[in-house]
Amino acid sequence: MIQPWFSEAKLGIFIHWGSYAVGRRGGESWPLIRGKVSQQDYLKEMAGFTAQAYDPDAWARLFKRAGARYAVLTTKHHDGVTLWPTEQDSPSLADQLDRDLVGAFVESVRRAGIHPGLYFSHTDWSHMPHIAALSGRSVDELKELQKTPTSWIDGIIGGEHLPESTPETRAHWESFLTFHRAQIKELLTSYAPIDLIWFDVLWGADRFPYRCAELREFIHDLSPKTVINSRMEGHGDYETPEQFIPVHAPEGPWEFCVTTNDTWSYTGSEQHYKSSFEIIMMFCECLGMGGNMLLNIGPDEHGVIPPEQIKILENLGDWISKHEEAVYPVQRGLPHGYAYHFTSLTADKTILYLYVGHRPATGGTPIKGIRNEIRSATLLGTGQPCPHKRIGGAPWLNVPSTLWFELPEQRADQAVEVVRIELEGTLDLYSGEGVEIDVN
Repeated sequence: MIQPWFSEAKLGIFIHWGSYAVGRRGGESWPLIRGKVSQQDYLKEMAGFTAQAYDPDAWARLFKRAGARYAVLTTKHHDGVTLWPTEQDSPSLADQLDRDLVGAFVESVRRAGIHPGLYFSHTDWSHMPHIAALSGRSVDELKELQKTPTSWIDGIIGGEHLPESTPETRAHWESFLTFHRAQIKELLTSYAPIDLIWFDVLWGADRFPYRCAELREFIHDLSPKTVINSRMEGHGDYETPEQFIPVHAPEGPWEFCVTTNDTWSYTGSEQHYKSSFEIIMMFCECLGMGGNMLLNIGPDEHGVIPPEQIKILENLGDWISKHEEAVYPVQRGLPHGYAYHFTSLTADKTILYLYVGHRPATGGTPIKGIRNEIRSATLLGTGQPCPHKRIGGAPWLNVPSTLWFELPEQRADQAVEVVRIELEGTLDLYSGEGVEIDVN
């Protein structure tokens, strides 16, 4: 069952940070399987990951200013390189630096009142039994393939090399699952309590069982209140649409994962940053559809967050601080078709928030279907009244008129303004198809 804090959090910060920032290729660790770098050279590049400017307290202050209520750090991407000092046989930046990067992160965000979340890739390209099971190749053969940038696990994606299940491949898989569970246990016990675990990429699930129902029980035996994302073959707590806000909201809790530019991780040549207005508009759409936004940043190999990303977070935080009432906590608003702007509601459905990102050229902005009388309509942040009138309808046939709300000439915000509409009673919404009116 989802923990109440998650649905009320609204904004999280995703941090993709790992040795892939050194190579600056983009795509996090995916270049490993796309023939761009050998694993041998990739692991040598780890030496360039210094974390010398890593200041988790400063990160936490930035996230707090942005209005985030939780933050999720990549503890291990698909490359298998960990940010914590794992006791398992795995490459570790923490061991290289003699510094527990995960522990420092968890402590800092927790002190800031932010829920700590940890990303963990199910898939691990450094664990040879895992890849041996999926490819049907021997561990020795894989070690030779790792020396060249010729896609050393070629065929696992695309189905070119689909091995038969054999006692040997099944033994490799069981060895991998033992390793997989051991690392998850380390994270959940070393830094307890962990409020959220964010899984990714179930490679090989079509051929080998990850036993996710069992994994869910394993997690909750260790940490009963940990929220689990959806990448669990139906055994997670919430959905995670990525880089696209759904047209229709998923049922139940959900989270929109999105980058500030075109990449998840640092490349040194990031372009095409989303504007603060675009980020705020996406955030308002998530609010209106009852979801959270998990906004990603990608620090460099030294722990420096690009200034463009800092500015986006600061601008988002400035907007949230002005409109906090319309953020924490609100629930999904009117269904599609009732208004031309995103909307949300208070828990008791007596106050409607209208997020106006684009002002109408003339006149007001309409909302259909509300039967309630309107107690007041004001611009959040200034308290300026937003006069309204009713057009059409047939109240004697239970068909409400359309409400038109005027916006004051003086803007409350240059990005997205919020109209606070207080209703008489709980929202009473018409959902019919209209009627023919025989008697006026």
